[in-house]
Formats: sequence, structure tokens, C-alpha cells
Amino acid sequence: MTFLTILSWIGAAVAVLVFFGFSVFVHELGHFLTARACGFRIDAFSIGFGKAIWKKKVGETEYKVCWIPLGGYVMLPQLDPSGMEKIQGEGAVADDTPLPPAAWWKRIIVSVSGALGNVVFACVLALVISALPQEPLENMRFGGPVVGYVGAESGAGKSGLRAGDRILSVNGKPMASWGEFVTEAHLGVQDGQVALAVSNILDGAEANLLVPVAGVKMGLRTMYSITNIVEAHFCGVASVMTNSPAERAGLKSGDVLVSLDGETVVSVEHAVEMIKASKGEPMDFGVMRLGKELDLVVEPEILKETDGAFGVGVVLGKYDISVPMWMRYRDPASQLKSDVKSVGRVLQALVTPKETSKAAGALSGPIMIIPSMWAIMLSGVFSALSFVRFLNMNLAMLNLLPIPVLDGGHVVFAICRGVTGKEIPERVVNTLVNVFAILLIAAFLALSVLDLSIFTQLFGDGDDAEDRQEQVSETGEEEDAASAHDSAKLETDAPGGEL
Repeated sequence: MTFLTILSWIGAAVAVLVFFGFSVFVHELGHFLTARACGFRIDAFSIGFGKAIWKKKVGETEYKVCWIPLGGYVMLPQLDPSGMEKIQGEGAVADDTPLPPAAWWKRIIVSVSGALGNVVFACVLALVISALPQEPLENMRFGGPVVGYVGAESGAGKSGLRAGDRILSVNGKPMASWGEFVTEAHLGVQDGQVALAVSNILDGAEANLLVPVAGVKMGLRTMYSITNIVEAHFCGVASVMTNSPAERAGLKSGDVLVSLDGETVVSVEHAVEMIKASKGEPMDFGVMRLGKELDLVVEPEILKETDGAFGVGVVLGKYDISVPMWMRYRDPASQLKSDVKSVGRVLQALVTPKETSKAAGALSGPIMIIPSMWAIMLSGVFSALSFVRFLNMNLAMLNLLPIPVLDGGHVVFAICRGVTGKEIPERVVNTLVNVFAILLIAAFLALSVLDLSIFTQLFGDGDDAEDRQEQVSETGEEEDAASAHDSAKLETDAPGGEL
């Protein structure tokens, strides 16, 4: 392990703390600024919970940074009675001076301003992302969710799903991206299958299919649960063999294979099948080299490296320019719309009886989220900023849920005051806040336990590790737990990539 690698890991860890901490800061700053503008007394402004690392009192407000960096708070006795004292830690209450009740409409403004702070930060990040220079071939995409490969003997293959199929809808719901497709496939599965409407980009054929979905094993909260299918991707030439048909035709390492004989290539597996089926006839290779389109004629031969099958003497890799759903767009409005849609779909599933258990199974706690953030920070500026933007929209929407202890709960209390003209008794408010605080902490701990169990299974040894590589669905098919990658990433471990 090199010094630069260690340094990059440390830098990514620092970036996680900075970005997560700043996301909490802008949320609490929104509450703080509007509370001050509305004349509220502010007892404390804290980043984090528990014992203070640093604190300083200025006027009537105590500012502090605490040891548990998983949130923060602004102590507003006119908005939040003493129900959160135990959670907020030492020094939560500055004094017991009686205060006049705040106007209900001011309480609403202060309550929603935290989420507004996150939205404003997300908007700033969306603008920054739109201004970043584009990466090579970033716009080379298939447009929507397109299947790159389907195992012929898999349940999906037997159902009629084919390479090149663009997923138009899942259970009647239109699909705009691969991420939406796998999410809906996970949440919308009924009797072990989903209904797909597809249109093939290679031959134009349309079909309505019932496709089996694999079961998610060992508590892995992944939504990539369709069996034996691969998202469409372009093929990068990882290497060219000396004195091979590919070398003689002028194919070079780093070229991106876009088409064969005029037909769009949708995956490494698709290219391998087409070349092996060529019977040695010359083929037109459409490639992209340094942003320019080239047409090369390559004549496949029977090679020992391909076990007697026709090949051209190259190693192909998955040139992955697909991206996670939170970084699919450059246009700021589209970025934010995609974030809202993604978070909203999961929240909808959580309150839909038929989908609740599947949605809950897809959630992760901090033990999985923080390492995921760290890995994303390592992958590049674009993905890091995109994820932080998505995180802030997520925080904004979750905090506005009408649940006591969250900002949305205070909005509900204030609306009740405005409609009825009477305050909800403080004892009732405190009880509700404490009960829901306990429930949220319990959920937090439950997710953490599940995260630990996943880590134990993922990083075990011996036969268990081998077993984890073969997650089998109820139909006996191997599950392909695909993952989302950053743009322009070449992978050379695709099956059959040498030909």
C-alpha cells in the first residue's frame, strides 16, 4: 500500500466528516437564523449530540460541538418543550425563565427552515455539478434502462427478456433509468415476478413479459435483484494480442467498441456472442477513439486463446459509463427532481402495506452508510458532490415527515394551534416526542445490528465466503447483485471477455 493511497483514504474520511457535518450545520443554521428573525429565545446551537468537545456561550446562546456527529439541534424552548433534554445532552436548558408562547405561524416558519437550508445547499451543489467539466464519453449512454445480457437458461431469459430490451415500464409504472427499474423490481414484486413492457433497441420488437425476481439473501439490502441480467454497457478494449486479427486491423487498447456490423453492442457478452457466431466472415467494428468515430474491418479467426472458437485477439472489458441515480443528470432542475423522486418512492413504499417489508429491508444504518460515503468520496469529485446533494434532499424530506421529534411533527403541532386556537398540552407533546424519539433510536439500533451482521457475512472466511458468491433465488437461478459505478470505468472481469 503506497503512501498516496493511504493519504487518499484519509482525505476521503475527512471529506465524509466535512460534508456530513456541513449538511447538519446548514440544517441547524436554517432553524437558527429564522428563529432569531422571529424573536425566539435560542438556548443552544449544537452540531452533534452528547458531551461537548467544544462550547462557548455568547449572549443567551451556547454554541457547541459534541462527540456524537450524527445530527445536531437548536434548543428553542418556545418551539420544543423539555421533552428532548435527555437526548440533547448536558446543558440543554439554559434557564427556566417563563416565556410567552410563539405565534403558530412563526413556529411553522422556524420548523421548515431547517429542511429549507438543506434544499438551498442541494441547489448550490447542483449548480456546481452542472458547471464541472464533462468526463470523456460521459454522454455516451443508451437512454433509459436497457438490458445488456440475459442468461439464456435463467428465469429472465426463459420469460422472453432479451439483450437490447429497453424497460419501458414495471407493473405499469414508466421507467426512466436502470436505478428506477431495479428499485421498482424490488419493491413491486408480486408472487415472485414483475410485469415488464419492453421495446428492443436492436430490432424494434415490443413485448409484455412476466419476469421472475430473485429473493434477497443474508439480509443484503440491495435492490439489484432481477435474476441473471446485466445492464447495457459499452465494451472497452483492455488489450490487443500481438499479431492478432485485431492488431492487423488497427484496433488499439483503449478503444471503445460501439457496434458490430452496424448493430449496437450492448454488453461484453453480446459482443463475444456476435464475434463467435461470425464464422470467420469480416466484420465492421464501430469504435470510439479519443472522442472520434472509426470504422475498422476485422476478420475473426479460430484462436487457441478462445478454445477453438472464432475470435479477434482482444480482451474486452465493461466500459461502464452508467452512474448511480443521484448523479445521472447535469441539468440542476433534473438533478433535484430525480432526488425527490427517488426518496419519495422509498417513502411511499414504507407506507404501502404490500411493499413495507421490502422497503424496510432496503434501508441501511450508519455502519453501512458511512463506509459507502467514504467509497464514494474516493471515486471522484462529481460522484462525491452528487451524493452529498442527494443526501441533503434526503435529509430535507425525512425531517418534514409529520412525526413528533422531527421538524414535520412541530409543523403539525403548530397547525393544530392555528386551527383550534388552543395549545396541545405540554405534557402530551413531551410524551409524544419522547415515545417517537425512543422508536427512532430503536430503529437506528436495529439497522446498526443488521449492518454489523452484513459486515460479518461479507468479511467472513472459508466456505462461507464461497457460499456468499452463489446467492440462489427461489427458482434456482444465480442472483446477479449488480452495483452502480462511476462513469468511464473499465472492468475486465466480465465473463467471456477474451476473444
